[in-house]
This record gives sequence, C-alpha cells and structure tokens, in this order.
Amino acid sequence: MFLKITKLVGKPVCVALWAAFAALAAKKKPLPLVLLFATHLVETLTVGRKVAKEHSVGVLEWIANCLSFGFTWWLPIKEDQ
Repeated sequence: MFLKITKLVGKPVCVALWAAFAALAAKKKPLPLVLLFATHLVETLTVGRKVAKEHSVGVLEWIANCLSFGFTWWLPIKEDQ
C-alpha cells in the first residue's frame, strides 16, 4: 500500500516540500530546507548509490533524482526487482 501511494504522489509531494521550504528560507527560516537537503544528501550517498549501481542508473541521473525526490525515487525501483 505504501509503495502504491509513493508511486502516485511521492514526487509531487517532494516538489511541494522543496518549494515550501525554499519559501521559508526566503523568510529567514532556513532550517527546514537545510534539513531536507541534508537528509537527501545522506540518502544519496548511502541507499541511492547502492540502488543505482544495482540497476545500472547513470551517476548524474541518480544524484539528481535522489537529491530531488529522496526515497520516492529509489524505493519503487528497488521494490520492482
């Protein structure tokens, strides 16, 4: 069930979070944006890299997708094995 929801709305929710947190950062409240970026960066360097390597995804593609969409990018790929 969670995977179906992730596939349907995961990426739009991530885009909305980035936009909302960027708006907060513009109002001198950068912590949510910094935390979101840090979370996605750690995820990119750990799980994202592993999943990309297992599924032959190009370096630029997995870095951009993981930083932008986090687990909503790699979880469906990993689960579709």
